[in-house]
Amino acid sequence: MLRVGHARRRVWLTPPPMPENPWSRAPASAPSTMSRTYSVRSLAATSRVSRGPHTAFVMPEDVTSKLRADGVSDWLIQAVANMARGNPDVVSGLLVSVSDPIILPGTKTSCRTHFVKKDGNGRARVDALVNVLAQKAVDYCIPRSRINEALAAMHTTGSTADFVRLSEEARSLFTNLATSGEGGELLLYTLLEEVLRIPQIICKMPLKTNSQMHIHGSDGIHGKMLDSGNLALYWGESKLHAKVNSAIDKCFESVGPFLIEGLDGAAQRDLLLVRNNLDTGSEELTAALIRYFSQGTEESAKIEVRAGCLVGFDVDDYPDPLDDSGQAIRVEVQKAIDGWIKRISDKVGTHSLASFEIEIFCVPVPSVQNFRNSLNARLALS
Repeated sequence: MLRVGHARRRVWLTPPPMPENPWSRAPASAPSTMSRTYSVRSLAATSRVSRGPHTAFVMPEDVTSKLRADGVSDWLIQAVANMARGNPDVVSGLLVSVSDPIILPGTKTSCRTHFVKKDGNGRARVDALVNVLAQKAVDYCIPRSRINEALAAMHTTGSTADFVRLSEEARSLFTNLATSGEGGELLLYTLLEEVLRIPQIICKMPLKTNSQMHIHGSDGIHGKMLDSGNLALYWGESKLHAKVNSAIDKCFESVGPFLIEGLDGAAQRDLLLVRNNLDTGSEELTAALIRYFSQGTEESAKIEVRAGCLVGFDVDDYPDPLDDSGQAIRVEVQKAIDGWIKRISDKVGTHSLASFEIEIFCVPVPSVQNFRNSLNARLALS
């Protein structure tokens, strides 16, 4: 019997071929080569302009004129897509994707359910998942320009010392609080960037003033360019709760204002952070994207807000979601998923979010608290 929530507590000029992606609505295919070339200059190799809260970013004139003359060109769409890092096959080896994504009727909300895979002895491989997530800490926490600097130093000196320093710095940014939700935030980052190929456009973790505090505002900020020239901006929200209904309810309570109030409400502070700290690792690409967050530009009216959400929760008697054939979903698992989907659908309606595109991941685990504890141990925080 399945019991849920029991009361117990780099940018490339020519992109590489993409592997078939079993997680998205359709298999991913290799993007077409860009119709034009452009210079990719690491911020590490160019002079910088301070972009603190009182300092404006100076737009390179060639980027400004190009965007004004051509609008959103193919290189911008492709360059943002190519920011997505990682290999989706690594994640698919640790999580079971149960059925195709479900689009809730009358909404733009897409729901995906993933169970942790079991080993040959029938144990959920939570620790293996945590190990992979911990390996993403540098990508998640450290701005791309600093990673580029470390890469350049390694090429020059042959030493990986700079990468070791970045790894230590990334680990130091996580809180060791027993109720921390940062493991969920790291998992959401991984699913958005590696599985859906929607890259993170700003690292919020290094902006914390106290490592023992959680980040304020959204849990992450991701984005992708649309063919229309709009920038789809994804507000991230992750909730890890013992009870599934609590995780779903709190998730929508948090992300709702970011969508409903537009860019002038709850999102204002995060937009300021993006404008002042956006870092793609490429001067030209950074300059192009900053136009979407700058007052008085045509691009500033072309932001489409969306959401990427994760709800993690306890499931007792942790099941294999598929039957022995590996094809059909077990009856009791399907019944539980139907209940989760109904709760999500109700909350989309309650918060008037039917018109917004939302990607939501349901990730049941044997114990949310054990997941937290495992990540803390892996990051040497406990």
